[in-house]
Amino acid sequence: MRTLMMMGVWILVTVSVTVGATVSGFVRDATNGESLYGANVFLKETRFGTITNEKGYYVITGIPAGEYELVWSYIGYLPHTMIVSLPDTADRVESVELTPKAIAMEAVEVEADKEAYEVTPSKISLRRIDLKNVTQVVEADLFRAVQALPGVATLSDFSAGLYVRGGSADQNLILLDDIDVYNPNHLFGFFSTFNVDAVKSVELQKGGFPARYGGRLSSLLNVYNREGNRKEFQGVTRLSVISSSLTMDGPWAKGSWMVSGRHTYIEQLAKALNLNLPYKFYDAHVRLNYDISPTDRVSFSYYGGNDRLRWDEETLDLTLDWGNQNGCVQWTHLFNSRLFSHFVLGGSRFKSDNIIGLTNIEFKAYNKIDDLSVKGNLSYTPSPAHVLDFGFETKMLDFVFLRAASDDQIKFSYEGTYHAAYIQDNWQVSPVLRLQPGVRLSDYSEGNYLTVSPRISAEYRWTDKLATHLTYGRYWQFLNLVSEEEIGGAADAWFPVDETLKPGFADHYICGVKIGPYADFDLEIEAYYKPYARLVEFSDEFGRSAIDNDNTELGDAFRTGEGNAYGIDFYLRNRWQGFEGWIGYAWGKTIRQFDDYNQGKAYPPQYDRRHHVVLMQDYQLGKGWRININFKYGSGQPTTLSSGRGPIMDGTGRIIDLAYPGEKNRHRLPDYQRLDIGLFWTKHFTTWSIEPYLQLINIYNHENIYIRQYDTSTEETTYDDVTMLPRLPTLGININF
Repeated sequence: MRTLMMMGVWILVTVSVTVGATVSGFVRDATNGESLYGANVFLKETRFGTITNEKGYYVITGIPAGEYELVWSYIGYLPHTMIVSLPDTADRVESVELTPKAIAMEAVEVEADKEAYEVTPSKISLRRIDLKNVTQVVEADLFRAVQALPGVATLSDFSAGLYVRGGSADQNLILLDDIDVYNPNHLFGFFSTFNVDAVKSVELQKGGFPARYGGRLSSLLNVYNREGNRKEFQGVTRLSVISSSLTMDGPWAKGSWMVSGRHTYIEQLAKALNLNLPYKFYDAHVRLNYDISPTDRVSFSYYGGNDRLRWDEETLDLTLDWGNQNGCVQWTHLFNSRLFSHFVLGGSRFKSDNIIGLTNIEFKAYNKIDDLSVKGNLSYTPSPAHVLDFGFETKMLDFVFLRAASDDQIKFSYEGTYHAAYIQDNWQVSPVLRLQPGVRLSDYSEGNYLTVSPRISAEYRWTDKLATHLTYGRYWQFLNLVSEEEIGGAADAWFPVDETLKPGFADHYICGVKIGPYADFDLEIEAYYKPYARLVEFSDEFGRSAIDNDNTELGDAFRTGEGNAYGIDFYLRNRWQGFEGWIGYAWGKTIRQFDDYNQGKAYPPQYDRRHHVVLMQDYQLGKGWRININFKYGSGQPTTLSSGRGPIMDGTGRIIDLAYPGEKNRHRLPDYQRLDIGLFWTKHFTTWSIEPYLQLINIYNHENIYIRQYDTSTEETTYDDVTMLPRLPTLGININF
């Protein structure tokens, strides 16, 4: 608390309220009334300007009296200008709606104003159209789009896990409308839980995220639901090989609404093919907005999704059941034009319930995490040089973990409370230098852990088209995930820290350069270094012996070690000659080391990819036709090869040979590469449109290895490679109305 108070005093000393005129308001899309996040707002030929926040709000303060040309601009939209005459003490409200351009992106005029930038290290924003332009294995998927960004690795074609700059999947803070999502997987990791038609935009911050966010060591993924069309009713339905979805939205009273649902028919399809696959999933998004007054808006959002596999055979009774529920009420309030606030009350639940019944024994694994959260985020703009962000977060957490075999069981049950407060200043030191100092204090009740997380970023603009930045931040994590990647979420189990298991922390060091924006491209290059302390991994020994131990503590269930990750990312966003998309390259290395594992030797985790190349392009062919081309290359992921074989006794008393693992991840599988092409045709009618599509996955049928398995049933040990997706055509149809 002392650190936070010192930071606050320092800011109060350095910040003074500037007199002069103020202009504020909201920026929205003219076609549907949705807020536009990141729009530029500036007074032409002056140093006064800003960008809109996630609610579309902006404020410019300290403007001398006079007449100005006020400009609102957003990429892909027609700019809007207005001549304004401002007295010295004016407090003027100007909310506008921008019209999307109906022409190709290469004709977009790029407006760049150096005062309108904030310090945003490692941040990449994806619009809904970007999510849909990544080739769909079956249907558009949010996580597949994120995995196509440089610096984001994945384990396989079947995995929706995000491994960002050497971090594990549980080190990502995933938020849907400001509330945590703990298990974002469908179909054993093949899909993410988010229906892209319900999503407005996605922001990935690969490191160095600001003081407002905490609780994870690696990255931040912010997913925003659509608010709903405030102008007219609209909808879209999609039919793919294994699922269908329907999304509708429209205006009501003083606001808007949006509902979206998706359901699979895999079980029915399998029956038609004379196969037994009793699996299904569903998800639903709901959003309701109400404008109480020009200064008060409330919204309610809900997400629910579930997967279930129920296999009832004579010798095997298998039930895998897992899912998320997530909901919140949000209140946006303007105390005055300079003080913006946003409050959230919400909850999140992840639950998995798995039963495996054999002839003489039944195994059960149950895990649940309940999260009730209250958050407040405020932004105060005392002068053109300062924007102060401050707020708080409180979580009441409830964890249950149960593992049982017949009458023996082990159970962890914990309740914990997490509190955090932060303050941060976005300080324009000079026309070319911006600093963003901040600090976050966190407290977790189980273990009485009080942590301090300093954050600071600096950006220097050499020209309107060239900037460099430096970032440092410390990040803490108070819960850990045990996941079986092969069954993608069905067996996920979250564990908190306590007196016997201390929280891990990581330091982020980032330096980078941004070139642009130009009409044809933007380029970002970043180098990073992340040392980790108190990394935790689930203990294999505990997993094998836990059922017989009645006095197990959390510290016994995990091993603790250290590690580091470092590398460099290149991200080129292009709008050139009709092509729109991005090209990326990442070089990275990550290492982990545990004293009581792998003979104490450091090793790369399975998701360590030395080289990663991505190319995502969309091209309008004309007459309603478009094509997208996606290519991914990755150097082979680490693997553990056998060092020999020997006899063991199995559960039935038989003596069998088993391949003994060698040094952990000392070798690598062959390189990964995949080329996908999609062809789309859109036909517009008076009030609706139809878009059938055909896509070819892995066009040249490259055999990407998923798992290497050893066969010791013969005298000579051999191995078989389980490969990922072969050449695969998919088709579907989208209908907009």
